[in-house]
Order: sequence, then C-alpha cells, then structure tokens
Amino acid sequence: MAFDFTKLDGYRSDMTAEEKLALLETYEQPEPDLTGYIKKETFDKTASDLAEVKRQLKAKQTEEEQKEADRLATEKAIKEELDDLRKENAVTKSKAEFMALGYDEVLAGDAAKALADGDMSKFNTAQKTFIENVKRAERAAALASDTKPPAGGGDGGGAEITKEQFNEMGYTERLKIYNEQPEVYKKLTEA
Repeated sequence: MAFDFTKLDGYRSDMTAEEKLALLETYEQPEPDLTGYIKKETFDKTASDLAEVKRQLKAKQTEEEQKEADRLATEKAIKEELDDLRKENAVTKSKAEFMALGYDEVLAGDAAKALADGDMSKFNTAQKTFIENVKRAERAAALASDTKPPAGGGDGGGAEITKEQFNEMGYTERLKIYNEQPEVYKKLTEA
C-alpha cells in the first residue's frame, strides 16, 4: 500500500521534493489500533494449549474405547458361559427324564444332547433305538413268562390247540403260534 502524503499535517500541493522529504522525516507514525487482534505470544500459547488438550482427549478416548472393548469382551464371555451352563442343565434334566422312562444311560445322554442341540435327526434316531429296545425286551419277557408248553406238546407230535384255547390266548401267544405253526394259525383263524 502506497503512502499518501496528502493526509499529512503541513502538506501542500505546491511543495518541492526536498520539502516533502523534510515533512516525511518529521512525521511520526501513530501506534496502530490493534483492537480485536491478539498478540502473537498469546496466540501461540493458546494454540499449544489446544493441541495438548486435543492430544489428551484422544488418549482418553482411546482409554475409554479400550475399557469399553474389554467390558464387551467380558460380557460376551459371561454370556457364552451362561448359555453353556443352561444347555448343560437342560441336558442333565432331559437325561434324567429319559432314564426315568427306561432309557439306558448312554442312549438317554445321546437323546438329551440331541434335543438340547435341536438336532431332531439324532433325537429321532435315539427314539427309534429306544422303541426297538422296548419291543425286544417285551418279546423276551413274553417268551420267558410263557408257561404253556409249545404247540404240539414239545414231542413233535401233535396235540392240537382247540378253538377255545386259541380264543383265550393273548396277543404274544397267538403271535408265537403264527410264527411257529402258520398252518395251525390259519386253520384257527379261518373258522
């Protein structure tokens, strides 16, 4: 910005160059009005303080974020352990119930675990095995408790079973005749 001589006290438009120089040498520049401005030292100190506070805030956020991550990890571990304990409790209760129904211990454990896991295929397989075991046990018990001699008197001869005797027999006895003497069974059921 150029200096305007016309604004100086004592300036005339008809002044010579020497007069202008003399006027300029006597001129004292007034102190600038720095209202609204901040001193450089104050600004530098404030900027430095602000940078330090930002650094501390970032470090604090990182600490808080780390604490939050640790808290979430701990909470997740507790939840997983609780879920495992609940599942184990359900398996134990189901196993006890299955054993009370007559399952053997291994089969009851397999069925209870499959039920807790929601694996219906394994559960149904365990059920099928249990039903087959029950049927096998019933057949064995029926044969063991059968006090009547086998048809034919056991001598290979031929004491025939009468229609009245056949009608008094239970299902397992009739089944035995059906399996061992199909001709006799057919004759007794036809009439």
